[in-house]
Amino acid sequence: MRKLIILFAFVSFQLASLAQSDDWESIVEELAEEIGESYTGGEESAALEAQIDELTDLHEHPFDLNTATREQLLSLPFLGEAQVEAIMDYRSRYGALRSSAELHLVRGLGLRELRWLSLCTYVGNEPASVAPRRAAGGRQEMMTRLDVPLYNRDGWPWARGLAHRWRYTAQTGSHWDLGARAEKDAGEPMFNRQNPLWDAWGAHAMLSRWHFVETLIVGDFKAVMGEGLVINNGFHLGKQLTSLWRRPAVLRPHRSAEEERFLRGAAATVRFTPPLSLTALYSYRQLDATVQPDNSVRAVNASGLHRTASELERRRSLACHTTAAHLAWDGQHLRLGASAMYQYYDHQFRQGTSLYRQIYPEGYQFGAVSADYALRLRNLYVSGEVARSMAALKESTDALNPSSGRGWATLNKATFRFNPNTSLSAVQRFYSRNYFSALASAYGENVTVQNESGITLLADADRVGPFALRAFVDLFYSPWPRYSMTRASRGFETAALATCSISRFQRFTIRYSLKSKERSDRRFLTSRLRANYSLTLSERLSLQASAFATHVAAASPSQRTSGIAIMPRIDYAAISRRLRCSLAATLFATGLGSPAAYTSGAYDSRLFLYEPSLFQSFGMVNLFGKGERLAASVRWQASRRWQLQAKCGVTHYHNRDRISSGPTTIRSPWRTDLQLLARWQFKR
Repeated sequence: MRKLIILFAFVSFQLASLAQSDDWESIVEELAEEIGESYTGGEESAALEAQIDELTDLHEHPFDLNTATREQLLSLPFLGEAQVEAIMDYRSRYGALRSSAELHLVRGLGLRELRWLSLCTYVGNEPASVAPRRAAGGRQEMMTRLDVPLYNRDGWPWARGLAHRWRYTAQTGSHWDLGARAEKDAGEPMFNRQNPLWDAWGAHAMLSRWHFVETLIVGDFKAVMGEGLVINNGFHLGKQLTSLWRRPAVLRPHRSAEEERFLRGAAATVRFTPPLSLTALYSYRQLDATVQPDNSVRAVNASGLHRTASELERRRSLACHTTAAHLAWDGQHLRLGASAMYQYYDHQFRQGTSLYRQIYPEGYQFGAVSADYALRLRNLYVSGEVARSMAALKESTDALNPSSGRGWATLNKATFRFNPNTSLSAVQRFYSRNYFSALASAYGENVTVQNESGITLLADADRVGPFALRAFVDLFYSPWPRYSMTRASRGFETAALATCSISRFQRFTIRYSLKSKERSDRRFLTSRLRANYSLTLSERLSLQASAFATHVAAASPSQRTSGIAIMPRIDYAAISRRLRCSLAATLFATGLGSPAAYTSGAYDSRLFLYEPSLFQSFGMVNLFGKGERLAASVRWQASRRWQLQAKCGVTHYHNRDRISSGPTTIRSPWRTDLQLLARWQFKR
């Protein structure tokens, strides 16, 4: 009977595979476009690129589902704990999986999870498509990337505008993971007194699954504890339609070019008994901050850029010591955990005089404690965390908020699965205005876990006829004035995504979002629409056509502006798919219909588009104004060891004769960038 069921599942799996492409690039593109709805550029670019980097690393090093530990499955960000438990329970009840198609029998796994699992795991004898990637797990790899600007900026000579990064990784057997990296951003000096070598560098050594030690990391790493109210600088997609469940405690090496959201020191996770584990860490970092005349600081600069004299002066001016621990008890249906974190800075934090800063904590020492839980039932999964922050004030002049830095935060989530492909979720959050944790990152509207409360409902249906549907609505409120506000503010956001597999060769996707949010004491209503049609003509040739529209309405006084763009794209593979080429052309116009007094209309209606990019890069571009853009990328798998990639992007504006401002000014309406990347895999 089981063989007949597996055969039926296998046939269903093959039919589903024909209806939608499981190509890794298409999956990353879907995710990048979903993330891009909240993309704002600047500091967020490096964080989003780091998330793509983590996912690509999982794809490059797949593991066997039959031998995978619970911790390995929890490291996959697209699986929730209930889904991991379902896989483990299926294995213990029926034995080893015989094929990937048998995953269709695991309760709680929808089509999205099955697609991701096929790209990050395998079952039994690894297929030919997995073998080259898995071989990288027993080899060493060197990667180098060079970004070449084909233009000049006012603030620095052409050579200084070059950006370069390199990375070395090595996986030795099944226990050791080693790595080193270095990077220089465009505009940063190199080989001088201030930057003797690269601007940023780091290394790590990680030991995994060795006796009672699950993970031991020395060097640069990322950590997630509980729901992220105390510590989370790992994978985080913000308020999106993707999986929103946190892992109890995860340690990962830091390999990406991101310069701020990581820890440097040592961390370990040990398991005393099957249900009881302890994670502990210590970190020492030198951060960027502006030191005031009274030897205090007001905020940490998270851009990671050191181009100008002021940016170089802030470089590594603030030292931070961090210690944290997480104790977890994980039963069959219930998980309980407790976290504690303590930080010490060598400069005192002060609030400043701005109204929005009056809730910022003051002092040298900060800490937080929390308790988290997760309850797993047959169709219901509930999780949450309650946290309390503490700050040691010294000479505080905070008359408005004497308890600043000492507040509460709570986050609770629940999801109910009607069947493996349909679920309904709810998220409640309350982050008091006095709560503070510098390393926190959790579900919410704002970047920081502070001064926000809200509730979200999410619906997910993978199979509604030929459609896959996802939607959410979120209500949020900030009781204390945020930046640019003089009063409390509230808003809402709703989004819906529909994907229709017209046939095995055609797919149509449409996404609409509507957001109401206040800034500068005025309400802005922003709607975004994205439609995409893809057609696969053969194994080598595919076509896409995308359309984008944005409309922004501001009240008091009434101001409106719109933006539109169209982007056709062609992808071609040749020489046994070892050579892949992509070409995308974009026509865009923003600021349409805005009155002359609305000077920021073109920027407010800016467009975010995803285009083919290099390995482990976030190919989201930010366009505003009127013009066109052409982007071409080439990837050549020269051999099993060598891979070469190149991308060239050309942007032309019709409504201006210069780009950017200050030292980054380009005195031309044209901007052309060239990116080159080489990967070399070699044996130990």
